[in-house]
Amino acid sequence: MQDGTPDDLDETILSYLHENGREPFEAIAEKIGVSKQEVKERVEEMEAEGVITKYTVLTDPTKLGYISVAFGITTDPTKSDEIAAQLRDHENVYKIWIVSGRHNIVLHASFRDIQDFQAFSHDTLHGIDGIDRYESSIVTHSEISEGGVVLAKGDDGVASFTD
Repeated sequence: MQDGTPDDLDETILSYLHENGREPFEAIAEKIGVSKQEVKERVEEMEAEGVITKYTVLTDPTKLGYISVAFGITTDPTKSDEIAAQLRDHENVYKIWIVSGRHNIVLHASFRDIQDFQAFSHDTLHGIDGIDRYESSIVTHSEISEGGVVLAKGDDGVASFTD
């Protein structure tokens, strides 16, 4: 990494980790023609710099029987950060963004059933001071549900975003 910015080698390593976060450093090193130690050091540096923030398993909530819901929340603008902080640790919430535009906060949440969704809407959202209104949309299907930016190397060696 140069000045905290991933270079081409870092982006290539990231593209392999996006495909399979459990791929051994040795296998990545062999594919890209560097040493296992080089891959290990690059990954550790990207972790230290906050480029790599987490290793996790992505699941499809609908295949687990959950209802996925997107919320657009309009708040008192001076309270957006405070409200997002209150929602951050709620068991149903898995993504929160402070945004510009029609809403101040957009969040995604998953619920076991419609009663769980209604309880969150009525008990949680209605109970937070500073929320002026909200809209909810139940997700019917997902085209892309990757949790972060995925880099892929093209045949020309240039990294690009992909799903």
